[in-house]
Amino acid sequence: MFIEMLAAMAVVSGGAAPAQQDPQVGARVAPRGDYRDSCSGEYVNRGRLYADCRTDRGRIRGTSIELNRCSDYEIRNDNGLLVCGPYRGQYEDRPGGGGGNDGPGWPGGGGGGGRGSITIYRDADFRGASFRFDGEVPNLANTGFNDAISSMQFRGTWEACTDAYYRGQCQTFTDDIRNLQRWGMNDRISSLRPVGRGGRW
Repeated sequence: MFIEMLAAMAVVSGGAAPAQQDPQVGARVAPRGDYRDSCSGEYVNRGRLYADCRTDRGRIRGTSIELNRCSDYEIRNDNGLLVCGPYRGQYEDRPGGGGGNDGPGWPGGGGGGGRGSITIYRDADFRGASFRFDGEVPNLANTGFNDAISSMQFRGTWEACTDAYYRGQCQTFTDDIRNLQRWGMNDRISSLRPVGRGGRW
């Protein structure tokens, strides 16, 4: 009888082991490589790795690469561009016209070539913490304002999107916005960029 009880306990414990590991099945595993030494804000979406990577001159560039090409290679940062083996990724932002940074090191700060500026505010009615950008911001993750903007003032026309790299719900604004709640975008904006005169970036 004692042996039967031991056998039953072994079966139960053996059957429970896989259940304990189940939560790990869906865990996010960062793709391998030394890109994390000089990149930040990395995430995977639809089979692509996205990150903000530092160039040799210290500029931050938004970049991405298809992971299915990198299964046999480690991913590296090559002067602001994600690469693996012979494959090169692509830039998710676009180089600005001036090459200087008017913002204090934020991604895309000063890259708009003088096309306009935007001042963002943490609270409605242009209150609370604020910051001005003079160029595109493909990812607000490192600025302290990701999903934390409630009002905005503009010079020129700007596009705001709920996801980084101008994805998700996007809306074009020209007039100052006192409260983003009416647009369904309060505390939801993750990327910003100026829009050209033709209505497209």
